[in-house]
Amino acid sequence: MTIKAADGHAVIQYLTDVINWYRHLAVEAQIAKEPDETLFYAADAQTAGEILQLGFDYARAQTAFNAQASTSGAQPAKSADAPELSGLAAKAGQAQADVDAAKKKLSALKAQLVSAPANQKNALNSQISATRGEIQLAQDRADAMKAMADFSASTANSAQSGSGMAAQIDELQRSIPSNQASSKATVAAAQHPTAEPSGIIGYAESYIRLRKQSDTLSDTIAMTQQLTKQALATRAPLIRVLQEVDTRGIELSKQVGGNATDYRGQRAQYERLIELHKLAAAAVMPISKQQVLLGFYTDNLSRWRDSVDQRAQSDLRGLIIRLSSLAVLLALIAIGGYLWRFFTVRFVEDPRRRHQLLAARRLALWFLVIIVLLFNFSNQFGAIATVMGFAAAGVAVALQNVILSVAGYFFLVGRFGIRAGDRVQIGNVVGDVISIGLVKLTLMELTGTENLPSGRVVVYSNAIVFQPNGNFFKQAPGMSFIWSEVRLTLAPDCDYRLAEKRLLEAVNQVFARYRDQVQGDFRHLESDLHMLLDNPRPTSRMNLTSSGLEIIIRYPATTRSFQQISDEVTRRLLDAIRIEPSLHLVPPNAPNIQPLAVEETQPAPESISTPADGDGGAHHGDAHHEEAEPREPAASAEQRINQKS
Repeated sequence: MTIKAADGHAVIQYLTDVINWYRHLAVEAQIAKEPDETLFYAADAQTAGEILQLGFDYARAQTAFNAQASTSGAQPAKSADAPELSGLAAKAGQAQADVDAAKKKLSALKAQLVSAPANQKNALNSQISATRGEIQLAQDRADAMKAMADFSASTANSAQSGSGMAAQIDELQRSIPSNQASSKATVAAAQHPTAEPSGIIGYAESYIRLRKQSDTLSDTIAMTQQLTKQALATRAPLIRVLQEVDTRGIELSKQVGGNATDYRGQRAQYERLIELHKLAAAAVMPISKQQVLLGFYTDNLSRWRDSVDQRAQSDLRGLIIRLSSLAVLLALIAIGGYLWRFFTVRFVEDPRRRHQLLAARRLALWFLVIIVLLFNFSNQFGAIATVMGFAAAGVAVALQNVILSVAGYFFLVGRFGIRAGDRVQIGNVVGDVISIGLVKLTLMELTGTENLPSGRVVVYSNAIVFQPNGNFFKQAPGMSFIWSEVRLTLAPDCDYRLAEKRLLEAVNQVFARYRDQVQGDFRHLESDLHMLLDNPRPTSRMNLTSSGLEIIIRYPATTRSFQQISDEVTRRLLDAIRIEPSLHLVPPNAPNIQPLAVEETQPAPESISTPADGDGGAHHGDAHHEEAEPREPAASAEQRINQKS
């Protein structure tokens, strides 16, 4: 009977695979976070410890069998030391490269954790924990492969000897770290289980974490099944040895010895077969027990994975419900915004009120969208409230001008506010309102006494209304006319009643064209302000001056047509004076300069009634006199009229 001893390298390789599989238990410790998962992990840890011990039992029994088979003249199994050594060295280098890659990944995750938002830190912490387990596993694998390569190189010549294999087995057993630290970490993690997700981000993170956990368990199941196949392949030669021993025993029982020497030879063969059978059975028994325990281990991992998949499906349903509710809420907000706009445009006729309602609609829509997104995407409301409190304080300090501008917007669009097209004055700038934004006010600048566009656009912050030097002026709400005055100086011997009648008739002819518009604005102003006002119409008053009879005519003119109305009023007044022979304008007097009764003479200041621009005796402007330098007499009556609003 020819019995082959098992290859020592194959035995050590199988034991190394068992050790690597056992070290993968650290990865399970990293993913066990829930109380039920700690039960699965505790069962796996106990079973894995027994499987590892059975692996060492098999290796020692196989070593004893090889030693007995060698002394019995058995043929050693063919081994290729050189390829084995090179393969182990390559595997050791690859394992060390995996360790370095895992360490780089851990450093990148730690750097990302520092600047990550609060809602992503739980996922990053889980990845960091898993990466640490991966590093530990890769480091243990690298150490084991390095130890295997060193042992194989140092004992290449005595790999088949019992003492050499026993020393390697003992060294491998000492290289296995204790699993107590992982068990303590798992118990500590179970005391602080993962919080239940409450937002879209929380459900998404939980689902992704559970899917990764399920994939890890699937990889562990695949490794366990692979180890089971290796156990079957390792046990097969020993089964064949037992079969050969049994066959040889049956053959010896059929032989009939003729003398005592033959009986003694048969007895020695029986004893040797019995010894080989015992050693082979001692090596087969741990492998067989390993197969049973590996089956239990696989079943436990399958139940663990099913539990994780069940929770992942629950989180997926919660995520779908959250996304659906978010979509429904956003759709309701969009429909509400559309209805708000539809009814505002359809039933609100006042453009100003319509603009205000549409602006309020935009603010309300954005506010509701932000609130809905905040409550659907967040899962830690307490932390968010704290962060938002500090953020609001910082924003209030850093953006105080912007906040004032937003507050100024509501002031500008209020009851006595302004709207596009109104003419306003801010400081020394007069302009027509182009647009009113949330933080800025845009004007078309008007220059000159005639208030003509300068071609420039002026932009102010809405906060200008709260500044003490803002000097913000605007027309009364709903009023589109302004008051203008005409000052005429007539000869003192003229009929003042006739003069007043002719001049008022000329102005009333112009005023008659836009009287209805002015009266409508006046009634709207009275109803809006809830007070009685004087009816806007052309009026006159007279003053006696040193130059003659000064007649002041005050009349309302629409803002947009002020220049045309002023020009037409001037022309009609000149026509009325030219038609009536008894009326004529007088030029302004020359300045009266007298020397003082002192040694140093100075020009005596004297208030002289002159027009603001010195064009003639008739002028427009406010009811006040200004000092003017002497001017040449007017060449004609048209040049002696000046209008000023």
